[in-house]
Amino acid sequence: MGTFARSNSRRLLATAGALGVVGSLLALPATALAASDPVTVAGAVLAGSSQAGGTFTVNVAAPAGVAVKFKLDGKYLGQDRSAPYNFSVRTTAGAHELSVRWESSGKHEYEREFTVAGSAPPPLSSSKPSPKPTTPPKPNPAPPAAPKPSPAPIASGRTVSVSTAAQLKDALKAATPGTTIALADGTYTGKFVAAASGTEAAPITLTGSRRAVLTTGSISSGYGLHVTGDRWRILGLSVTRSGKGIVLDGATHAVIAGVDVGHTGTEAVHFRTNSSDGILRDSVIHDVGLSTPDYGEGVYVGSANSNWKQIMGSSSVPDRSDRVQIIDNRIENTTAEGIDIKEGTTGGSIVGNVFHNAGHSGIHFADSWVDVKGNGWRIERNSGSHTKLDAFQVHRTVPGWGNGNAFSGNTVIAGVPGYEVSVASGVTGNTVACGPTGAALGKSNIACR
Repeated sequence: MGTFARSNSRRLLATAGALGVVGSLLALPATALAASDPVTVAGAVLAGSSQAGGTFTVNVAAPAGVAVKFKLDGKYLGQDRSAPYNFSVRTTAGAHELSVRWESSGKHEYEREFTVAGSAPPPLSSSKPSPKPTTPPKPNPAPPAAPKPSPAPIASGRTVSVSTAAQLKDALKAATPGTTIALADGTYTGKFVAAASGTEAAPITLTGSRRAVLTTGSISSGYGLHVTGDRWRILGLSVTRSGKGIVLDGATHAVIAGVDVGHTGTEAVHFRTNSSDGILRDSVIHDVGLSTPDYGEGVYVGSANSNWKQIMGSSSVPDRSDRVQIIDNRIENTTAEGIDIKEGTTGGSIVGNVFHNAGHSGIHFADSWVDVKGNGWRIERNSGSHTKLDAFQVHRTVPGWGNGNAFSGNTVIAGVPGYEVSVASGVTGNTVACGPTGAALGKSNIACR
């Protein structure tokens, strides 16, 4: 797995009450600690610190040319691909953990615990703190509890068979380019994160039958599978009973094929945070939006511009999850759109899919099989029946987006009370090929050609 660095701040804080060393740890000169710790705030290490406000900027000393990814309390925040690396963190009062990861000659991962003033733990002593010492105090000799060892890296080209959730988590952590993780039939409950990266010549594969089922155990929280590494192949398995199904963050060149994703609280599959060049094919997406119908998209590509600041770090930086291909899937019973293509995305394809009862709730205008707000998408040879209004829609939510999309060879069988293709005003360059249609209002509200 290469270099793997992990903070022992969790162990130090956990034993602080018994050892009485928190004050000593925090009294170490910030410059001395920062010299060996790459995760800092305003020049001082983040580990074990108490931040005065709920918003601060984390700086990371990582080599140029990598992608530094950030998670707060297990939730993916985003990434920075340009040195010097920094990320704005906003959170509530109390105890938190920030995870920072990049890959350069191996994997580098750091977990840093800190508190935010307001409901932080009380001080260990009520006496006035002593002046900061000029030399570090002698640490208490009592050793912290030994951490659970990380799984050894899996040799390239090796197949690892797993049958329990714990084995799956270990295999995901230990995966290297060329690894295949083979799931036995059964139910795997927990948080599963695919953070390692494969290569073009040696992708990482996670495979199982439809009877190999990933779940968080609840439609109200969590991701059935969270992919943050590049070049994964996810084949055959099922994801169900989770807040979201499969979520990709900063994960390029992923292939998802032959899977079944359904019975989720919100969206089933989400390509997010510059997850470009991905493929979803030959899969079944169904029964989505069971807890929050207005967020019940079958396939979601990109991020709404209202989320760019949170996801990308700036309200003017689009989520460029570009060139995603959605091919030959069956998408049915989604409360929101069967496929939602967000502004900021370019050059993808939606080909050969079959829709049934997708976009049926009508909540927040969730009323079509496909809603396109990106540019240069190709939508062809899809078919289906039943939705709330139109089969396909094009919208402009941000100036410059919703343009140059091409529709051809699509078929409406029944149950579409609006147009086959409805194009909103303000967009340009969209084309609709002529042909018969089963939509009640006709082929399109713009001239076909």
